[in-house]
Amino acid sequence: NIGETPVTQAPLSIYSSRYDGDVAFSDAAPNVEDSKWYMFPNATRDAVIVFYQYDRERDQPSDLWHCAIEVEEKESDSVHRRKSFDIRALIVFDDEVSDNNDRFSPERTRPVLSFEESGCFCDKQAAKRTGGEGK
Repeated sequence: NIGETPVTQAPLSIYSSRYDGDVAFSDAAPNVEDSKWYMFPNATRDAVIVFYQYDRERDQPSDLWHCAIEVEEKESDSVHRRKSFDIRALIVFDDEVSDNNDRFSPERTRPVLSFEESGCFCDKQAAKRTGGEGK
């Protein structure tokens, strides 16, 4: 949050996905019972969130779903939405990855969820987290 006041509405939320067995996205959908949403309400401009999002090895999680989740505000709360910016960096290491574990191999599995399905999934998970109804 780069705003002057702490966030009181639609805070940043990060979905920590968990998978069954030795698979990860895009080879499988997350196990929704073991995965968790983490919300960052009342974030101030002193808060910095750094996360690792991608690995070339297929058995490592490569997804980090994040969005603003609407939360019910109390009548006395003033509304302060998150103002933020992203800085992204791609760091490439000169590591060898075996062909059968390489996310970039030509034989790799394509994503289980389409772009549209992933949006619906996020909406349903946000509703579950906040006690609302999924779309």
